[in-house]
Amino acid sequence: MLGVIIVDDELLMRIGLKSIIQWEDEGFTILGEAANGREALELAGTHRPDLIITDIKMPVMDGLELIREARRLDIGGQFVILSCLEEFQYAQEALRLGAADYLIKSDMKPQQLVHVLETVKKRAVRLSAGSSAGMPPGSYKESIEHLKETLFKEVLSGFKGAEEVLARREALHIRLSDGPMVLMKLRINRFDQLRRKYVEQDEKLLRYSVANILEEILPRKRAKEIIVMNSAEYVLLLDLGEEGRIVRTEIERAAAKIQAAMKDFLKLTLSIGVSAPAPGFGALKRAYQEADMALDELFFASGSGLSFYDKARSRQRRGERLFIDKPCMRKFRQDTESGSEGALAFLNSLKDTMLLEGCTKQAARSTYIRMLGAILSCFPALPEPNEAGLTVYESILHEESLEGLHQTVAGYLEQCRAQMSEGQSSRSYAEQASELMMQLYAEDISLQSVAEQINVNASYLSRVFKQETGENFVSFLTRLRMEKAKSLLRDRNIKVYEVAERVGYPNTAYFSKLFKKLNSMSPEEYRG
Repeated sequence: MLGVIIVDDELLMRIGLKSIIQWEDEGFTILGEAANGREALELAGTHRPDLIITDIKMPVMDGLELIREARRLDIGGQFVILSCLEEFQYAQEALRLGAADYLIKSDMKPQQLVHVLETVKKRAVRLSAGSSAGMPPGSYKESIEHLKETLFKEVLSGFKGAEEVLARREALHIRLSDGPMVLMKLRINRFDQLRRKYVEQDEKLLRYSVANILEEILPRKRAKEIIVMNSAEYVLLLDLGEEGRIVRTEIERAAAKIQAAMKDFLKLTLSIGVSAPAPGFGALKRAYQEADMALDELFFASGSGLSFYDKARSRQRRGERLFIDKPCMRKFRQDTESGSEGALAFLNSLKDTMLLEGCTKQAARSTYIRMLGAILSCFPALPEPNEAGLTVYESILHEESLEGLHQTVAGYLEQCRAQMSEGQSSRSYAEQASELMMQLYAEDISLQSVAEQINVNASYLSRVFKQETGENFVSFLTRLRMEKAKSLLRDRNIKVYEVAERVGYPNTAYFSKLFKKLNSMSPEEYRG
């Protein structure tokens, strides 16, 4: 029997833990309980438990300090953390200190506790073996898992082959045999947004949580391996057994259970790509590429977030660029500026073309970025970043589906139109710009600075200014300054260099040269 101490400042929680399972049936005996870390240390010093299950936040001494002190005094065996969802950052610190596992209080069920205890028992055996080999306590399992994960990553990338896996299979406790298997690649959707929840964390806890859920959810009858590629992507290898083929309904059920568990426990969604059957370790690189291709197909699909390679292969996409001729782009701009429904209809037709012609997701993203550029050039004022603080370009780069891309750009088109309707003034933008130039002609102004002051897009202002006044911004400003200069030159008490400065030209030589070019005489000659 392995001895256990339960530590929690809530009496009901301690009672609940003691009664939730039959501890002796699982190979554990409860040695005592404590209401804080200080009491737990005293108990641990007396009983030398194999396991301490402790809350994190407690009076007198919290769970983290308890782990530190127990490690310093070399008392107590393994630790399992009781955590609330809002205490993830503390649970992470506990894992760094060597805690074996953690349990979420609000979601704890008997089978979850039993599973954690099974992990503790296995870890106790390995720790014993590791200590006898002179390894630091707590490092054995972590070292094995790290080496196994590294090996599989090298196999998936093609740097190592099946012989390397077979040679190290027993030493690294690899559960799969070199037989038929399937590779599932799991990708967290909208990970860039999810990452904001883990401020000042290295995302270790997220990876740990995802791997733990995968370990728990998947059927026990099939051997498996879980490889954490990075915080957003995970690989699952499943043994296919003697039949050596994918039972699609079983994979679909497993994927649905995984997706539901991730949504319930971690509030995230997953996309899953499934490879064709791989005959053994030597085919894992190809299987990884197949699962990746299946995942890419989800960019164009909608539904369960699950894609199989065989279907993705039948719709393989190779188009690297979608051609849009100049007349079509010109008409799109005209429809956009006029408010015609033709602009939205054109975007809809583009989406249909991308689905039918088989362009890649990179080509689709590039096309929508091009259309966004056309929209931006057509509107005077541009909407602010969205609620997540992203500009529309950033939103496009982060979008993970064709439909999402389409909605982002089409929605932005509608936003621009609505903002233009709300912000329309009785005076045109050209009139507002002209008035501002008459006030600020003596200052260092530009098309951009004037556009910013009247809250209009600079390229749009340039176009409408030319349409309404018949001349471009620079010509208008130069003519305005020269008329003001002529007026000032009539006063002989004002020096020529003072006139130049007063109309916005600090360089007198440049002013004189420009004046002569436009008036066929120098400032001095004009004054004479």
